[in-house]
Amino acid sequence: MRSWSKFLVIAIAFAVLCAAARAASPPPITVTIHGSNPVGGAGTCPYTELFNGSIHGPVGAAITYRFERSTGNEETHKATIPASGVKSVVDTWTRHVSGEVWEQLHVLTPTDVTSEKVTFHPRCPGGSV
Repeated sequence: MRSWSKFLVIAIAFAVLCAAARAASPPPITVTIHGSNPVGGAGTCPYTELFNGSIHGPVGAAITYRFERSTGNEETHKATIPASGVKSVVDTWTRHVSGEVWEQLHVLTPTDVTSEKVTFHPRCPGGSV
C-alpha cells in the first residue's frame, strides 16, 4: 500500500505542475500585415505606402509591438487586445527615392511573433536607392 501512496503523491504533483505550466504559457498571438500598393507609385514622388496590420489574441491581453522596416525599426507601442479579439494597427512610410524596401509587424510581448514581410517598390523619376 505504501507504493500506491507514493505513486499517488507523484501523480498528483505531476498534474499540479502540468496545470501550472499551462497557466503560465503566454496567450496565442497571430499577426498579419498588408500594404496598400506593393508595386509602388510609378512616376510619383514622394510616394507614401499605407500598412494595415492585425494582431489577433485573447481579449484583454497586453501587447507590445512595432513595425520593422528594411531601413530600421520604428518606435515600440503598447496596447491591449479589444473585445473583438483583434487590434488593428496602421503605419505609413513615405519614400523619396526608388528601390525595393519591406516592412513587417513584430509583436514583442506577450509572445514573440512576426508577420510576413510586405515588399514594395517605389519608382521615382530619376530616383535610386
